Amino acid sequence: MIKLIASDMDGTLLNDRKELPADFLEVFGELERRGIRFTVASGRSFDAVAHLFPEDCRTRLDFICDNGANIIHAGKQVHVTPLDRKTFDELIGTLENIDGARILVCAGRGTYHLSADPEFSAEIAKYYKNHIVCEDFRSIDDIIYKLAVYDPKGTKQHAKPAVDAVFGDRLNVQVSGPYWMDIMGSGVSKGSALRELGKILGIGAEDTMAFGDFWNDEDMLRYAGWSFAMENGDPDIKRMARFLARSNNENGVLRAIRQYALQENV
Repeated sequence: MIKLIASDMDGTLLNDRKELPADFLEVFGELERRGIRFTVASGRSFDAVAHLFPEDCRTRLDFICDNGANIIHAGKQVHVTPLDRKTFDELIGTLENIDGARILVCAGRGTYHLSADPEFSAEIAKYYKNHIVCEDFRSIDDIIYKLAVYDPKGTKQHAKPAVDAVFGDRLNVQVSGPYWMDIMGSGVSKGSALRELGKILGIGAEDTMAFGDFWNDEDMLRYAGWSFAMENGDPDIKRMARFLARSNNENGVLRAIRQYALQENV
């Protein structure tokens, strides 16, 4: 029986205009009535996803943010796995030597970046709120959840191999889109966070449903007994998931929830 549902946001629950499905509140209300928890599982920081939901829903949802580095349950932060300062400083040095790479530092009080050109400013605005411009990343005095890296040359081919060559398995480096990647501490992922949340709720993998479209969703999909890749997702992610949902522009997540969790005829 499905008791816990986790969904990625961009390319999954949200359509390409970054909008929630029109029937989200209706479906969410029915899940609540049946005692089924809904979890937002995003590479974005909390303040970059929470605003998409009505204020009275935010404490009734659970949030896995920053690809698992920050877990919020019933309105309270329950688990945090920050980057340690030594690793952060070393990582900044490596990234600064990658030609064309732009860096965002996702932290407790907001998202830090250097002065941004119009192209990068437009990319930041798609995914992040509460921007803080800084002169030097090493001067940031905050809890650091993850780094997001934008690489116009392509993260999978360019930036990720450069980081992997230096850090190996000391970090979890996840490609989250054609030009984006996220960097967290070793062992930090949406999958590990979903497992932790399941422990808090007393819900196992066999009763967990998850939706995703890209590589930063892989661990979460491998964990969940009911794993759904989006039709618009990466081909390899579609092959490893147990089920295929219709695309994010066809309301694939809620269609699958209605069919499998609520057992409606859709």
